[in-house]
Amino acid sequence: MLILYVLTILLECLNAVSCSATLNPKPQRNIEQVTIADLYDDDDQTPKPRTQSAEDIEFEPVMTLTKDKEKLVVVKNINCEDFSKYAMNCTVEAALMYNSSRKSPPMPAKVGDWCKAIRHLTNCAIDWNSDCKDVTESHFNEESIRGHMHVVNNVCDDEWFLSRYDVLPMCIDGASDAWENCYTIFKTAVDDQKNTTHEWTHFETHFHMCCARAQFRRCTLDALFDMPEVCPYEQAVTLQKFSVIVSEGDVFQDCDTNMMYVNCPGGDPRPTGKSLAKLMNADTFNQNYRKKSSAIRYHVSIFVLVFVIVLCGLLK
Repeated sequence: MLILYVLTILLECLNAVSCSATLNPKPQRNIEQVTIADLYDDDDQTPKPRTQSAEDIEFEPVMTLTKDKEKLVVVKNINCEDFSKYAMNCTVEAALMYNSSRKSPPMPAKVGDWCKAIRHLTNCAIDWNSDCKDVTESHFNEESIRGHMHVVNNVCDDEWFLSRYDVLPMCIDGASDAWENCYTIFKTAVDDQKNTTHEWTHFETHFHMCCARAQFRRCTLDALFDMPEVCPYEQAVTLQKFSVIVSEGDVFQDCDTNMMYVNCPGGDPRPTGKSLAKLMNADTFNQNYRKKSSAIRYHVSIFVLVFVIVLCGLLK
């Protein structure tokens, strides 16, 4: 009814204006006089968030450091006799690409460098395993390679995820210490298991690595969803998804089948009902959003009604 009332008043105003225009015609502007600037008067000139594209994070060839440690050159022939040196060079080169000592999630402006470093490590491992498989028994773990590729596919090559990640600077900055603490504990536990044996899928190793992965996810979940003033709901969800992908990259195993989480060291690491409630409150969030939207639409309608009445009074 409110909308019909507004339309009725508006039609009356238009009739009044039409009559006035007939009595006092004004010169019309020729369409050829319209400039390009006129066409963009209402164009939104605000800068758009930067998103990563495939061109930003291209695959890099295997590189090695020269003696001056400043210039990188392409390696055409791999020395398959020194696995340790090759692995160290790859690690150092990747560190130079990312150029950060923090273990917290990369800032959106640095995610391209972060992805470039992961791609480089992946290429290094693939090249060694391919070129040196008939020369030495030393090799990079295939599971580790697949884990790196999983991260690349689900973070670096996912434009939709990167567009969501691009708005996280404040959330990442505010949660970096808590997230880094969670990851340090997780990484230490996983590396201890990986350094114990090359058979990462052995039952006992698999069990402890999956426990560590679940504990890390629980740790980041509890941290991220406990700081709404720093990480709003949508941003916390995105950063938690990043945490899950990273944990899958470090422990690229099936941790859902036949896992007795209740026997994990320190107790069951799976989220409690309270923790899950924080993650699954999207319905409540959307309901509140819809209520706010309805209230805004109502107030806008009232404003339009008042504006039309005042406008009609001025025209008459």
